Amino acid sequence: MQSTWKDVIETFQQYRDTKLEYWLNENLFTLSWWILFVTTVGIFIAWFIILDKKRIFEIVTYGFFVTATGVIGDAIGVSFMLWHYTNTLLPVSQIAEIHTVQMPIIYMLIYQYFRSWRSFLIASIINAFVFAFILEPLLVWLQIYELHQWKHIYSFFPYIMIAVIFKLVIQKFKQLDQNNE
Repeated sequence: MQSTWKDVIETFQQYRDTKLEYWLNENLFTLSWWILFVTTVGIFIAWFIILDKKRIFEIVTYGFFVTATGVIGDAIGVSFMLWHYTNTLLPVSQIAEIHTVQMPIIYMLIYQYFRSWRSFLIASIINAFVFAFILEPLLVWLQIYELHQWKHIYSFFPYIMIAVIFKLVIQKFKQLDQNNE
């Protein structure tokens, strides 16, 4: 068993070295890299300006739940070779800029601006549609995202579930907080 683990470590070291070389020579400062950079920085600045500072703890907590779920889901997808990222801001296997900045910010904006359940559900369904059927194919076209054993339709319902489940969680937290005051 120990020799198998050593093989795993060696394979990861080769992967790391190959990934870094690829990133430095074929990814860094390409058009796709600049698009990721500008959209990540731009959406963060815009979000910070329009963030409802009176509800910052609630909104950011919601965003952290979305981030954690996105990162874990992405790690599973990449690990099982359902998809990969050919271009990233950083030389890592996951696309941190989308799952830790862009996606959570969009979810937080929906959470912030669509407070009733009806409007929130409509906005979340539209968001899921845009993510699954417009942004994901755009990322494929830009050679940022590469599908292997995944189809865009598979992403649609998880995008909605993420929004709804964490709105329920935050509401429950707020309710518990009010009951304990």
